[in-house]
Amino acid sequence: KRTDPLAVYVVLRKDLGWPTGALINQACHACSAMAWDAREDEQAIAYLKEEEGQMVKYTMGVDGEVALTKFAQKLTDADLPFKLWVEQPEDVPVCIATWPRRKSEFKR
Repeated sequence: KRTDPLAVYVVLRKDLGWPTGALINQACHACSAMAWDAREDEQAIAYLKEEEGQMVKYTMGVDGEVALTKFAQKLTDADLPFKLWVEQPEDVPVCIATWPRRKSEFKR
């Protein structure tokens, strides 16, 4: 399992021009919301309990809303659950946090 850990992918938009702290907040919001949504999922429970000794996360950026939407569609097509964080009240899609899944599942 260590060679194929449970992992979360956090994907943020890079085009917003927001301060670094604001972007970190968006990633935190997305991860917190994902953890709540996935709270009964066996793989999420194992990840959040750190059963494998660590929480593996990969953080990446995309160029804008179109790229974020395309990434979300790829996850949907691969049956990989995720949380899309939409900042309110602006209604701006900002970040995706995947549910914990084996790293190999994201390479499909």
